[in-house]
Amino acid sequence: MIDVATFGETMGTIRFTDIPAIGGRTRASFAGAETNVAIGLSRLGYSTAWVGTVGLDTFGHLILRGLRAEQVDEGGVVETGEYPTGLMVSREAGLGSFAVDYHRTGSAGRQFSDEQIDYMLSLKPKVIHLTGITPALGDSALATTQRVIREASEHGVKLSFDVNYRSRLWTEEEATPVLAEIASHAHIVFGGPEEISLITGEADIDDGVDALLRQGVSRVVYKNAGSATSCDADGQVSAPGLQVPVKDTIGAGDGFVAGYLSGCLDDLPALESLQRAHLCGAFAVGSVGDWEGAPTRQTLKISDLGDGEVLR
Repeated sequence: MIDVATFGETMGTIRFTDIPAIGGRTRASFAGAETNVAIGLSRLGYSTAWVGTVGLDTFGHLILRGLRAEQVDEGGVVETGEYPTGLMVSREAGLGSFAVDYHRTGSAGRQFSDEQIDYMLSLKPKVIHLTGITPALGDSALATTQRVIREASEHGVKLSFDVNYRSRLWTEEEATPVLAEIASHAHIVFGGPEEISLITGEADIDDGVDALLRQGVSRVVYKNAGSATSCDADGQVSAPGLQVPVKDTIGAGDGFVAGYLSGCLDDLPALESLQRAHLCGAFAVGSVGDWEGAPTRQTLKISDLGDGEVLR
């Protein structure tokens, strides 16, 4: 048995460290909402697995090496020579914002097989984490998502769902019924107020949360205006975000999700789970890369020290 399994597309990344120019400096890595969460949890000491498909190419090899180094089970990863690994190119857009270009049409990450999901389920995960990105990738990804939902329900596996609506992948009209169906089967739903509104049809965030709880969702977690709120049948609690120097905002949401899920796995109260989620998100924005700054347990202990203190 493992703690958390997830599946989806992971892409190679190229980040311009300055204004894009011929001969300018870049940084290569990889990223994907699901692998970001898997790595974040692995660093905190949980057993995790990621299932997906990569190309038989440089970035595909980089992804596999990275997962092994981060102790994420990659037994369900398939390498294919038919399709390339997708690519994400990012650059600073000024005033602390970032612009991202995706090159994922016809990518390997859109391909899934029943054998991959069989492998993931054979690991007997306590939680399966999925995002709204995966079902938007195409028919194979949507069918895989639907199968995972059915299997999880039959085997009593809890589902964690980050709505993660991406307008570049599909329209609201296409996404709404699919994402709403996934959310109705989830144990925990993560999303922003607009995403909660999208999947419930409720303009008011409280009404949207109530709608999800009535459907059987155990917890709804949303971020809004510098804070985050966790809601369940007993009520709701909120925690303010942390003010830290920002180097890169990409991946912050995934760090937040990893932190919150770790709190759930540790049976922490909702407020403490939110506080850990904020801390993990802060580490994500404090370094360059989607997952590279994810903290370990030891790092979390150090972060509890006062300024200038040293852990010896």
